[in-house]
Amino acid sequence: MMKENRSDLLHTLTERLKAIDYNKLPISDYNKRYIGNLKPALSYFMHIYADCLQRGLQAIQTPISDVTLIDYGGGTGFLSILAKSIGIGQVIYIDLNPSSVETIQLLKQIIGIGPDTILHGDSDVLADWCARNKVSPQLLIATDLIEHVYDLSLFFKDLIHINDSMYLLFTTASTPFNPYVQQRLHKMMIGCESGSLESPNYYTLREQFITKLCPAFSPKEVETWARQTRGLTYPDIQKAIEKKSLPSPEDPYNTCDPATGNWAERILPIQTYEDLLAPYQFKLKVEKGFYNADRSNPVLSLICKGINALIRNSGSFGFLLAPFIILSCGKERADAI
Repeated sequence: MMKENRSDLLHTLTERLKAIDYNKLPISDYNKRYIGNLKPALSYFMHIYADCLQRGLQAIQTPISDVTLIDYGGGTGFLSILAKSIGIGQVIYIDLNPSSVETIQLLKQIIGIGPDTILHGDSDVLADWCARNKVSPQLLIATDLIEHVYDLSLFFKDLIHINDSMYLLFTTASTPFNPYVQQRLHKMMIGCESGSLESPNYYTLREQFITKLCPAFSPKEVETWARQTRGLTYPDIQKAIEKKSLPSPEDPYNTCDPATGNWAERILPIQTYEDLLAPYQFKLKVEKGFYNADRSNPVLSLICKGINALIRNSGSFGFLLAPFIILSCGKERADAI
């Protein structure tokens, strides 16, 4: 499809998605709020999805009708809908949130197009489904997901087991480069860990779990173990206590929900991603994201366009300004990554 036609298609699809009154749909309140927060900047997010698709398709060099795409942690499903709209052959949507799965099933009926397969689960569910159905996807895209995955080692193992030449593309606002973003996310992490952003906060949840698990512990021992097990789930906390192996958190801020393992926007060094991918001979390319320049205020729009141009054209300095980063991982054509 010509670039101009894709641009028209993107605009038309965005307007169709904007026109839906999601508050009147039989979907969860969580999804109504989530989509409601996206709607004012929907064209920006659709631009990000289109950018990811373009990067991924260029990397795999496969006729678009022969491409099998995984929309991992698909959330609203808007990426899946866009992917099918531009002609991608097979789209597999997967999300751990059952409410999101219900929402994309409904949106597919309303829009008349959407993912071919809709799965509820994690990377192990996806790997099992692909093995059973003898499906070997060439491309996986996940936006705003990788910073929440509890065990990235297992995550990459599951994904690469599906197809060891599959191209993986992630976007994350948990950039280790932009100091303003880091400051904002660190403040949020502190709020989740010991403040009031989560109730009970993560420290309190661990403290309660350890108190119940180890009634013989003194208050000081409970406090020490609750503090040092930041970033662990309940089963891993129990294992550490049983082994009498007091953990030492690697980062002063990163924290996760001990019940689910969901990290609070975890910021990782790029080297960590490279080390996790190295056993599979996967190479990592890190690129700069961009700001929303489609704003109702023309002055703000002009400013954002200027900043985006600076990000694009200023080499490594642009990473200090970029609001998110793009992580592209692949084995094929590794010399070009």
